[in-house]
Amino acid sequence: MTVQTTERYCPICGKPGTDPAYNRFGELACSDAHAEEFAKEVRDQKVRAHAAAGPDQRLPRQMSGG
Repeated sequence: MTVQTTERYCPICGKPGTDPAYNRFGELACSDAHAEEFAKEVRDQKVRAHAAAGPDQRLPRQMSGG
């Protein structure tokens, strides 16, 4: 049997998060500063993952003569 908790904790410091205004990427933070710090970390992880995936595989754009 699993126990579900309704209390959510800040991903930065572990304090209980109570204000839904501090929800970033599905994580509830304890303050606006911690919510923004968490969002920055998630964005940085996404950029690193995209860079690790390699160069874009699309064909280069055709240059049109003018």
